[in-house]
Amino acid sequence: MANLFFMKKTTAFIICLHTCLGVFAQQNLGIRNSNYAGIQGALLNPSSIADSKLDWDVNVFSVDEVFANNFLYAPKSSLTFLGINRIIEGSINEDLFNTRFNPSQPDKLYNVTASTEILGPSFFMKLAKKQSIGLTIAGRSYANIGNISGNLAQNAFAYFLEKNLYNTTYQDNTARVNSMGWLEYGLHYATVLYSQGGNELKGGISLNYLQGVAAAYAKNVHLTYNIADTANIAFTNTSVDYGRTDFDTYRKINNYGNLNQGHGFGTDIGVTYVHTRDGADYRIGLSLLDAGSINFNRNSATYHLQADNANFMNWHQSKFSGNTQLDQTLSAVFYEGDSARSLTGNHFKMALPTALSLQADWNVCRSFFLNTTIIQGFGHGNGNGVTRPDIYSITPRYETKWFEFSVPVSLLYYHYWQPRVGFAVRLGYLFFGGDAPGALLKLNDLQSADVYAGVHFFLTKKQTSSHS
Repeated sequence: MANLFFMKKTTAFIICLHTCLGVFAQQNLGIRNSNYAGIQGALLNPSSIADSKLDWDVNVFSVDEVFANNFLYAPKSSLTFLGINRIIEGSINEDLFNTRFNPSQPDKLYNVTASTEILGPSFFMKLAKKQSIGLTIAGRSYANIGNISGNLAQNAFAYFLEKNLYNTTYQDNTARVNSMGWLEYGLHYATVLYSQGGNELKGGISLNYLQGVAAAYAKNVHLTYNIADTANIAFTNTSVDYGRTDFDTYRKINNYGNLNQGHGFGTDIGVTYVHTRDGADYRIGLSLLDAGSINFNRNSATYHLQADNANFMNWHQSKFSGNTQLDQTLSAVFYEGDSARSLTGNHFKMALPTALSLQADWNVCRSFFLNTTIIQGFGHGNGNGVTRPDIYSITPRYETKWFEFSVPVSLLYYHYWQPRVGFAVRLGYLFFGGDAPGALLKLNDLQSADVYAGVHFFLTKKQTSSHS
């Protein structure tokens, strides 16, 4: 409940952050499968940097993002062409977004997913005997709101002040909330495992040290509630488990230690088979991404709320100095005045957005390529953890050393299907584009955002084959 009370501001913040600061797409379908992807390619398959077309590559700075939902939207008429400022101001002032809530279907389920990756100075370089090493420094975040009922989403969006939803009993037994932000320090190694004639097998592994910055979850939601007015919300047969790091800590970030709420480890592993013979040049890669978790054990807590009958009196007049006071107030509401009883622990684990990815790249002729990439995200059952959406894509690509153009056509799935058509352009070391840029180009309503741009420097081999 503590997380759901702040859904509107949280979701608006996610939209603002992921649309306006996230000037990359999380999958970078038009870039990361390129023979000139460099260290970015290792984030999709660690083996890609072995026997690469590049001798070394330095990523200067990049920000990757994906945002998709089927509850909030900003009408196309309210947007401007490349109107980032309008989106920022609209998110802050809360005058841009509408909802798709249908009062005649109050139990319809909705979903929100968002992720950002800020990749700092990172590199890879070749060693002897077709071996390569790399280093990445990144800040990442994921947020998932899954299967939330329309009645709860709309009430949270309206701060429980929508009077036409008063004096009606609603339920939600399916909502899940998982969000996590962390710093990631990755060491990458790849090598050629086998090479004979035109056949080559490459393998790679990434070992990542993770520093947890913030996290929150809500699960096992069994909610029956009735908002009488601004003076009372009645709960019956209600229970929920939730956990969080202390978000009040970030009001005064005066040292690096305030960003350290836990530690963990993650790993990526991948293989790639390359065939360059008889005019049939292609490669097929398989990778496991983000296997691991973070144990949040600093400024962290878990809670359980349960009551057959509970009344939150004068809820609209309540003022909270921080999240701890809110937790204590909710505990008192559900446990007859006991403000400490809901506390169940001082640490929790959050799993990474684990996924399995398949990449197939075919050199159709000369500088023309056709790529297929599938990314299958794994759920975590009743465990805590963030989830990566599924991606199914086909990307035709024209590629040379100094110019590249691709058109990613993809389907994103996170409890519902979303078709997307994008583009990507690389001019030497500069690249830009998007897998779903329509809203920023004022072509459609803003319900998702997926655009990217960046700079990386590389040095190519003196002699190269058509495929790395």
